[in-house]
Amino acid sequence: MPYCEFCGKEIGYLPFRCKYCGNQYCKDHRLPENHECTFERKHTPSVPTSRRGEKRERERYRFVSSGEESKKAKKFLRKQEKQRKRARKMFESSSMGFGGTSITLYLIIAIFIISIVGSIQLEDIVVFADYVGLSRLSFFNLYIWTFFTAPFFNYSEGLFGIFFLFIIILLFYNIIKIIELRFGSKFLITLYLFSTFITGLIYVAIWLPLDLASSGGIILPIGLAFGGLLGVISFIIYFSFDREMTFLLMFIPIRMKGKIILLLLILFRLVPGLISYLIVLDPIVLAWYLPDLGGLVASYILFRHKFRYFA
Repeated sequence: MPYCEFCGKEIGYLPFRCKYCGNQYCKDHRLPENHECTFERKHTPSVPTSRRGEKRERERYRFVSSGEESKKAKKFLRKQEKQRKRARKMFESSSMGFGGTSITLYLIIAIFIISIVGSIQLEDIVVFADYVGLSRLSFFNLYIWTFFTAPFFNYSEGLFGIFFLFIIILLFYNIIKIIELRFGSKFLITLYLFSTFITGLIYVAIWLPLDLASSGGIILPIGLAFGGLLGVISFIIYFSFDREMTFLLMFIPIRMKGKIILLLLILFRLVPGLISYLIVLDPIVLAWYLPDLGGLVASYILFRHKFRYFA
């Protein structure tokens, strides 16, 4: 039977052991101030552990060395390193003026060169638009090369159309650059070409039935570049559909909600097409204006595919 080491009283229960001096006491003298504790022992707190808990912790942080997961980890690390290098290179290029030329500049140069060449006419006999734009000649005369030039061609009569294209590109150049910086050059080209592809499909869907119903055939060359640019521009707008965006118009900042900008882009091609149709009463004019809206559709398809969980 244990005894209290301070008062000598017999303890009929489990005694209290002082953690500062190591002696045992009754409940009346269990506190250090009640038994004149000498504090000879230094208390070192300890956390009780079990072998099962230690094993669980080791398994939690143990590196899994299986072949399949090791390959996935290496592939993920390589992808992360590639993205870091690309981001660093693009940052140096955009902020310091060196480090390589971006694909955005090459894309704009290609659009301007092919559009200028396509706008050339020689005495109403040779129309270069027939040789660079998508038209009946591309399918029935086997102008195969036009499938490669039409995505970078914007048809316009005279220099005014080229100047208007320049204003559009200057207005939304930062948006195109942001897409390249954030998602990479490969995605920018994919987005642009897919937008031109959907633009071409809409053109064929409007033009082909009218051409088959016509006796002499309809040659209406169009460019797909404007539809591609609309697809690239609208891709960023879908992120800020209900939020305000700021862009520069002749160095004047303009704030507008994304859905308003998208509506203006749609009306920009829809209204002239409907007005032209009401004037000439010929549905072929719709093949001139409406296909560019395919860029908006293509951009939305890629947006939903890449960011299906984006809220």
